Amino acid sequence: MAKDETASKRAAKVARDAYAFTNNLQRAFDDLLPKLKDAYGQPARDAAEMRSQHVSALLAIAQFLDQMEPDSELAHFADQFAKIAQMLRDVQNGIRVPMLEQAITSRSDQTMAWIARASVALAIDYLRQCGHSRKSAAKWAVEKYPDLQRLITEETSPCDVGGEEKHRSTDIETAIISWSRNFSSRKKIKNPAATRVYSVGLDKLKAKAPNLNREQLEDEAHRRIQNALRLYNSADAPRR
Repeated sequence: MAKDETASKRAAKVARDAYAFTNNLQRAFDDLLPKLKDAYGQPARDAAEMRSQHVSALLAIAQFLDQMEPDSELAHFADQFAKIAQMLRDVQNGIRVPMLEQAITSRSDQTMAWIARASVALAIDYLRQCGHSRKSAAKWAVEKYPDLQRLITEETSPCDVGGEEKHRSTDIETAIISWSRNFSSRKKIKNPAATRVYSVGLDKLKAKAPNLNREQLEDEAHRRIQNALRLYNSADAPRR
């Protein structure tokens, strides 16, 4: 009988702990979401405003982790987010922060720009499953998403994938064809994060494509391009 009572008390404690954790999670999330919306509610007008947005968001995440379990390991993670926020504040105030300084100067785009291009290359692969050539797929993409032109930047050419090639084309269709070829070759793109995104996406395509009709393949292409523009917009220079 005593064993039954002990087991019952233990089960009741587990249930109470789970209930308390769930309540804490819900309260913390309800507090976090409006803060993130407030931080990123409007496009930043300049780099300073963008840094301020990131500071607000990082502090909101730190507070979220603190609210979850103040005396747990999460408090350590919360401190890391708070430290990064303070580093950005220091930069904002003109204080030198070595960790945020550029280590090596190179002629290349940000990783998020290359990841966006990887997403475009995957969209072309989906369209090729419909019977498109690279050229017709690139034309399809540009006709539907003229904003893809923004993925051609001043820092690097569409063919400059690691410093080897210096030719620069401003024609977005030509650029898309180049990205598609270079990503599929698995040799010319030197950004490891972008090549990893492409590789994972290509594996998913190979698994899904046999079960998708033309309309579904085009829907996937739309989704990939929309994701590319969203990624690039989030990493691009602040919009005026």
